Amino acid sequence: ALVLRVAVKDRELREAREALQRSRLTPQHVQVETLMLDPAVNGEILKLREQVKAGLQRERECRDELEASQFQPGSIAGKKLVQKCKDLADENEQLGKDVSEGRVQALRAEAAVHRDHAAELGRALGETREWVEALMDELEVAQATILGLRRELSQAKEAARGRG
Repeated sequence: ALVLRVAVKDRELREAREALQRSRLTPQHVQVETLMLDPAVNGEILKLREQVKAGLQRERECRDELEASQFQPGSIAGKKLVQKCKDLADENEQLGKDVSEGRVQALRAEAAVHRDHAAELGRALGETREWVEALMDELEVAQATILGLRRELSQAKEAARGRG
């Protein structure tokens, strides 16, 4: 099955290379400018360019897939992959130690302390809001009293002017 996949990828690679060679055969510069003036031809050229880019991208993907299917531990990519696996195994081991040593429990205890503190702050905020509302009520009463006294004062001044 692997040999069949490699053969198919090799055929796709050859077809992509042939398409690339065909796309490299372009008319002279003057002819290109003339052709670019025609919107239909220009659109077709742009479409072909996109197809060539897609073909080149597909070729790269096939080449990478072919290289990936031929893993060799002695190659540079193979050595990097083996090193990455070792690093991940070390990291996994360290995480296991952290969990077993109780680091997670310490973090959970710290989180519980923060939750309690947040709850306490919430209660304090509720009490402060109630106090502010009481002050607002007192302020409204005081403002109403001040307004009433000002009216009485202005009425008294008018009465004093009327007598005087």
